[in-house]
Amino acid sequence: VQAAARRAIDAGLTQYTPALGTDALREAIAADYARRFQLAIDPERVVVTAGASGALLLALSALLERDRTLLMPDPSYPCNRHFAAVLEGRAQLLPCGPQTRFQPTAAAVDAAWGPQTAGVLLASPSNPTGTSIEPPVLAAIADRVRARSGFLIVDEIYQGLSYDHPPSTVLSLGEDALALASFSKYFSMTGWRLGWLVAPRGVVPALEKLAQNLFICPSAIA
Repeated sequence: VQAAARRAIDAGLTQYTPALGTDALREAIAADYARRFQLAIDPERVVVTAGASGALLLALSALLERDRTLLMPDPSYPCNRHFAAVLEGRAQLLPCGPQTRFQPTAAAVDAAWGPQTAGVLLASPSNPTGTSIEPPVLAAIADRVRARSGFLIVDEIYQGLSYDHPPSTVLSLGEDALALASFSKYFSMTGWRLGWLVAPRGVVPALEKLAQNLFICPSAIA
């Protein structure tokens, strides 16, 4: 990675990139899903971002309206609830204990869902607990969210570092869910600030407009 970055700098490849990322990287990410999960992901659904935090900000900016509620597990990554707050939404934390592997269940999502609920944000494997959501549980949650016309975002940053069962992705459950990931952890590229988001086709135009205005583009060198 370092050698490739040096070559990019020496070649002068330091200008703005497309707001959604370079075609080559979007295609490579889509090909990786095909190789690892046998999923045919259209590269047009892949949005390259300034880290996974940038991906989450773009996704919630497109989907979370003012005064609407975002369900997320407790414990979860502490910064996540602030993404909702900065968009004038509200994070509703669902207490999760060892009996559910520190992850919410479909029943918990059902019980917490109210008139102002917009969607659910999960992480598998989770930061800070390290536990994954078992595929049948995730499928049940996706079904409940879909039935209520909500959105489901799953943070899969630690997907390549999953040891409790084979890695899986929410993208296998249909094209209506969103998955975000990053090069930071598995590729040890934390400071490079490069991540991605796979989104439904209909959301991508809004994500592009937001990316153009909030970030301009991902890091060219990264």
